[in-house]
Amino acid sequence: MGKIWTQEDVRQLLVDTGKRAGLDCSHVPVEISSKMEKTMGSFLFREKSGMITPHAFRFAEVLLSGIYAESVVRNVIIHEYAHFYANVRDQENHMHDEVFKSTCVMLGIPDHTYFKELIPPVKKKGYILVCSQCGGKVAVRRKIDAVEKILRMKVSRCCHAKIGYREGVY
Repeated sequence: MGKIWTQEDVRQLLVDTGKRAGLDCSHVPVEISSKMEKTMGSFLFREKSGMITPHAFRFAEVLLSGIYAESVVRNVIIHEYAHFYANVRDQENHMHDEVFKSTCVMLGIPDHTYFKELIPPVKKKGYILVCSQCGGKVAVRRKIDAVEKILRMKVSRCCHAKIGYREGVY
């Protein structure tokens, strides 16, 4: 198990990065979220009348839980600072463009824009279609209307029997 990061640890890394880069972010709140599933971090801002106002840095609780290497966590935190730096400095949302990527390089982190390997796969509810004769799996579908269409129009390949279904998680 790696280092468990506190909100203060995250804030300190952001402040230290701001000192090195020359753009202070100590006034921007740091939030830890247990609900983030599709991303590990985000820089939130408001854009109004051409002005970008920082709102918060938000990080997934799982990122800071100690299951990831310290270098990975540091890279994600600095990645979000890079969004802050590029967007606030230029008053333009750079998303993951070349300006953003050059900011990452300047800050000493990789310039790839997503950390998909960090996001644990999320299993979702759906429907498992099965052969009514042998019980073999025929297909899986997420939506009931797709299931109903298959039940009306198809038979199983294995036994040429009617198809049934059950709810499942996959």
